[in-house]
Amino acid sequence: MSDDASLQSRVCQLVADQLRQPLEKVTAEAHLIDDLDADSLDIVDLTIAIEEEFSTDDHQLEIPEEDAAEIRTMQDLLSYLATAGVS
Repeated sequence: MSDDASLQSRVCQLVADQLRQPLEKVTAEAHLIDDLDADSLDIVDLTIAIEEEFSTDDHQLEIPEEDAAEIRTMQDLLSYLATAGVS
């Protein structure tokens, strides 16, 4: 399994758990609000969960509020994490 597939799998599972959605509904094309029924509080909670999940002793992941506001789909989230050096 490639690192990209592994990252995607971890992110999808985390999003499914946080948003209380079936894993099969959490696809790269899924829109967090329109498809996965997230509200603004869910997005904040999800952002915190992602920061905690993907931070390490060597690299603290912080997603600024303005960046979080631009993340609308699962693909946006995956691209953001890849750009932030998360693997």
